[in-house]
Amino acid sequence: MMKIVQFLRIVAVSMAAGVLLTGCATLPRDSFSLSEDAIASPAGFANVRFTENSPALTAAMEKALTPDAHGDVNALALSGGGANGAYGAGLVYGWGKSGAMPKFQLVTGVSTGALTAPFAFLGRDWSEQLRKSYLEGKVYVLLKGRGLLSLITPGLFSRAPLDDLVRGYVTDDLLRAVAAEHARGRRLLVATTNLDTEQLIVWDMGAIATRGGAPARELFAQVLVASASVPGVFPPSLIQVESNGRRFEEMHVDGQTESAFFAVPPRLLLTNAASAQPGRVQFYIVVNGRMDSLFAVTPRSSLPILGRSFDVAARASVRQMLISTAEFCRRSGCALHVSAMPVEQKDDPLDFRAKHIRSLFAGGQASLDADKAWQDVSQLP
Repeated sequence: MMKIVQFLRIVAVSMAAGVLLTGCATLPRDSFSLSEDAIASPAGFANVRFTENSPALTAAMEKALTPDAHGDVNALALSGGGANGAYGAGLVYGWGKSGAMPKFQLVTGVSTGALTAPFAFLGRDWSEQLRKSYLEGKVYVLLKGRGLLSLITPGLFSRAPLDDLVRGYVTDDLLRAVAAEHARGRRLLVATTNLDTEQLIVWDMGAIATRGGAPARELFAQVLVASASVPGVFPPSLIQVESNGRRFEEMHVDGQTESAFFAVPPRLLLTNAASAQPGRVQFYIVVNGRMDSLFAVTPRSSLPILGRSFDVAARASVRQMLISTAEFCRRSGCALHVSAMPVEQKDDPLDFRAKHIRSLFAGGQASLDADKAWQDVSQLP
């Protein structure tokens, strides 16, 4: 079991060793200005991403949330949570196989939730691909040590297994399927954190998929990997962009660094406008973690205190985001459904061992079978 305290201990030892071995060496990067980055985009991909506060993002999301033929609107947000993402994957798998999962007009994913998001977006026909991605081995070896390289370059663990996992299912078939749904007006959005600008960046994965070919496969996979690259655990992703003919690389990491999940843009959270169709909008949020307070006597030592504080802050952040989203739904007339890991499940985002992953995946399915998957925010522990 590798909780955040153990992780911090590894980080502390590695940093100390790194200072002794390298004298705090820093890898070189090309510099660029904020004004250059503000108008930058990946070469050949215009209008495929937004900043969180962008009016264009708000407009795109509002346009996507158009009622279907039955007058219904359904949206799904998948949170971060590392290995705990197997819970959300199991829930989506079981939901899709049951035939009861809605065809969402909007699906968003952050961190480990980003890895599940394309399958939730595509629905039942892709359920087996989702199951294979979690239960057929590649997930179990995500934490592969980098040896001495971790002391002189960013990231304690190799990103190669994560790259291999993602690129294994980001195929031309998947891109064509995402592009076809994008053409129908549905939207698949994935968030990363741009460390250079300290902003949440929301990527329109359907717009990327529409480009097609090797460049689209590469960027699509790169965004998913970046969103799931926990800082310090995995090396950051350097995404090449172009601005006024000049190319440089932005540093992107785990979307959860900025936001535990992405459901409603700040511009909409702050609006007082009411929905024209109260009761017909269903918003589902999957929290890949437990929401209850976890009891344990904290050792009187710096690293355990720091680690426990991080755990408390992260859980509080999720709760606050849920409260904000619930208040938005109350004002705008949408129904909010939340699923979080049950208290009997082990909450350990860095435990990628087969036993833990399989238990969480089965737990997600079981919560649906027992009709306990979805709760009101007020019912959460």
